[in-house]
Amino acid sequence: MLLKLLVLLLLLLMIGNLMLGLRAMLHRRDPALMARYIGRRLWLAAIILALLILALASGLLVPNPTPY
Repeated sequence: MLLKLLVLLLLLLMIGNLMLGLRAMLHRRDPALMARYIGRRLWLAAIILALLILALASGLLVPNPTPY
């Protein structure tokens, strides 16, 4: 349960950084600021993916069974 809450929090942070990057792009602020927000979103996505892979490998998350 804690893992699912952590993934949800990271997803919300990722969406927040995406919105901040969009806002920086639309207001034509410093391009480095936009790149920082997009870079953070990319790092958060990589962390989420690594967490999910580790959780599946360790058995904390169980995927849906395949139909026969």
